[in-house]
Amino acid sequence: MRRRQIFTSIVLFVVAVWGAEAKGATTITGTVKNAAGQPVSGLALIEIGELHGNVWGPGALVDRRGEFSIQLTKGGQYGLHVYSSGYIYHPEAVLVEEGKSIRVTMTLVPEATRANDPIIKRVGFFPWEGNQGKTTYVKMDVADPNNDLGPQVLAFNAKTRRAFAMEPPRRVRNLKENFPQGVYQLAVDTAQAPIDPRDWHFVLADHQCNTTDILGFPHESQPGRVVR
Repeated sequence: MRRRQIFTSIVLFVVAVWGAEAKGATTITGTVKNAAGQPVSGLALIEIGELHGNVWGPGALVDRRGEFSIQLTKGGQYGLHVYSSGYIYHPEAVLVEEGKSIRVTMTLVPEATRANDPIIKRVGFFPWEGNQGKTTYVKMDVADPNNDLGPQVLAFNAKTRRAFAMEPPRRVRNLKENFPQGVYQLAVDTAQAPIDPRDWHFVLADHQCNTTDILGFPHESQPGRVVR
C-alpha cells in the first residue's frame, strides 16, 4: 500500500510538471533598434491593461544587443513602453495569449533636441523611522521646462523586475492633465531586507513623449545629449 501511494504521488508530480512545461510561460520578448538597425539599450516596462492607464507591472532592462524578455503572470491586453536615453519613448499595445510567447521589434527615433525634456533633479532613499525602518520612501525631484509632464514618473527595480508609478506631490484627477513639478515618492516595503539603491532605475516622460535619460546608480543627473 505504501509503495502504491508513493508511485501515485510521483505520477501526479510528473503530470503536473509536464503540464506546466507543455503550457509554457507567458512572455513578451523583443528587440529594440534605431532607424539604422543598430541595437539600442534602455528600459522595457509593462502597463497592465489598456495603454495610458498608468497601472504598471513587470519590466526588464534592454541589454546592449537591444534584447529584452518579460515574463507575465497571465495573458491579456498590455501596454509595452520602451525608453532609451536620447530617444522619443515608444508605447505599443500588445495582446498576449495565455501560455504563449510573442516577439516584437521596436524602432526608436532620436530626439532632435533635448531642450524640451523633463528633468530629474535628484533622487533619494529615506527610511521612515516612525515605522521602525520597515518602509523606505524613494523620492524623486522633477521639473519640466514646458510644464507638460505626463503621468509616467516611473521607478524600476531591476532585482524584482517591477515598475512603479510614483505618487505626485498633489492629486491629479485626470491622467491627461499636466502633472505637477516637484517631489514624487514611492513607499517601499523594507521589512524583510533594506533597499539597495543599485537596483533602482528612473525615467519620466512628458505628454509629447520627450523623456529624461534613464537614471541608474549612482543616480547623478547629467545634461542630456542629442543622439547622432
